[in-house]
Amino acid sequence: MADIDRLLGALAEREMPKSLSTIDDGVMRGLAERRESATARRGMMMAVAIAAVVGIVGAVAPAAPAQAEPLFGVPAGAPSHLLAD
Repeated sequence: MADIDRLLGALAEREMPKSLSTIDDGVMRGLAERRESATARRGMMMAVAIAAVVGIVGAVAPAAPAQAEPLFGVPAGAPSHLLAD
């Protein structure tokens, strides 16, 4: 146990290497990237879950029967409308 105490004491007396002063930027950048990645992943999972719920509800919920009518309707004075009546 005395050896460890002596080694730690000697290490405390040494000067900190210059390369350790630049390590903070890399660590903080890595943490920020992981946080952004987790946020993006969480958002993507939420979008998938919402899409699945909407798809399931849309497939299960009773809907009105499909109608094959034009989007804006045929004007009453159109020739095709007059021939059909």
